[in-house]
Amino acid sequence: MSSDYGIPVHPLVKKFGYFVEGLFLLLVLFGPWALGTTEPWSIYTLSIGSGVFFLSAALLALMDKVFTARYFDRGHYHRPKLWGWADWIFLALGLICLLYVFIQWVNAQSDYIPGEYLFTDYPHNEHLPSSMDKWYTLFNLTQYVCLFCACFGARFLFMTGRTAEQDAVLPARMVRFLWVALTSAFIMVIVGSLMRLDKTTTLLWIAERTTWAGVNNSFGPYGYRSTAAQYMNLLWPLGIAFWWTMRSRYERRGLPLIRTCANKYLILAIMGLFVFGGVWIAISRGGVWIGSAIAILMILLIAFDALRGKKSSIIFVVIGIVLIAGAIFMSLEVTGKDALRLKDTESEARLRQYEATWPIYHDYPTYGIGAGAYYSMYEMYVGESIPTKNHFPSAHSDWLQLLVEFGNVGTTLVVSLLLWGLLLPWITRRGNFFLRTSFIFAFMTALIHAIVDLPFYVLSVSWLFVVLLAAYQSLPRPAIPSAEHSHRHHHHHHSE
Repeated sequence: MSSDYGIPVHPLVKKFGYFVEGLFLLLVLFGPWALGTTEPWSIYTLSIGSGVFFLSAALLALMDKVFTARYFDRGHYHRPKLWGWADWIFLALGLICLLYVFIQWVNAQSDYIPGEYLFTDYPHNEHLPSSMDKWYTLFNLTQYVCLFCACFGARFLFMTGRTAEQDAVLPARMVRFLWVALTSAFIMVIVGSLMRLDKTTTLLWIAERTTWAGVNNSFGPYGYRSTAAQYMNLLWPLGIAFWWTMRSRYERRGLPLIRTCANKYLILAIMGLFVFGGVWIAISRGGVWIGSAIAILMILLIAFDALRGKKSSIIFVVIGIVLIAGAIFMSLEVTGKDALRLKDTESEARLRQYEATWPIYHDYPTYGIGAGAYYSMYEMYVGESIPTKNHFPSAHSDWLQLLVEFGNVGTTLVVSLLLWGLLLPWITRRGNFFLRTSFIFAFMTALIHAIVDLPFYVLSVSWLFVVLLAAYQSLPRPAIPSAEHSHRHHHHHHSE
């Protein structure tokens, strides 16, 4: 059995690929709807599921490589190189970061007894990274392994099942992933809007909240409205970007204007606009202002790309501005008077927490206090008991908490991993300029918001981030069609 343009896929590989992709998409849906993956049961379930997915995806990639080499003559087929030296560096940096947290756990100097301001001391090596709270470091290490498995499992999945035609544009599995993720976020907007109109304080009308139980504090399955906004901000730019990419491709083929624009990917763009509107409905101040800034950048990026194509493309820039403005207006209508909260600049409590956090860093600047140990140390430094049941307090700034828990050494490793992951497609020239930049805009929504909030503290958001990073790193290189392919396409075009 072979796929389009003569690139073969073994039947067993194809069937197993359906299973692996199905498991992956199930995890995509599970993340947000398992009450935002903030409960211990959902965190462990997503972690175990990601581990199974990683092993299955790795086996799929191995089967694809071995069976293709054994049953087909690979000399007659071109398979794009999807893994190289830059990917090995990224993998090595990821393993080093995991090793750093593992050493913190193994070399932990204590466990903390919540509410009693007491530590159970352990012997440890002072010259190595260590943790002040061994249990929480193990809990965080489990989540970091989950993220590692999700990222590289997605890389393996996106590397398989590709055809020459798809590889020149967008891999089919990557597109299906975005369809599922954006549809899920679109439904989240509808559910969250209905919850706001109903004035309910329960999550999805089924889960009573013990903290932050106000009407406007939650949105959809997320108990914290800002987390919902962060999740949606990661997705909506890509819905618009995928549609524009396919529209530009159809335009270059010389297809009629209607067919160029009204293709199936237009639904992705429409859902993306609704999801952007959902960010406003959630009335997260940071989410709204950051999302709106990215919307302006997306319009400028589309305008820049349009100027390189036909003049008729400029029309879509104007339409895009009108549609984004319409999405904002619709959202404000839904939120009503609650939208006045967007003008609120009160952040005194958050600033007090930042001020109380810095002394912890100054006391443990080199290796930090251990992943997840912020909970115990903040309680010690502030001298107040923090609720412990299903509640994992954070610094309300992911970057500040990273610095406190990982120290200068660990933070350098994590930042190096992140920067290399973001630069990798530019170094290896994967994807075109428009797609790479659109992904960067999506990542910026979380990276900037992390300065004053906690997107990466919630597993479902960080899980989506690393899977999008895997898709970003799996973008196909812009291919120059061979003479045979060009002749065949030209002949097919004239025969219609």
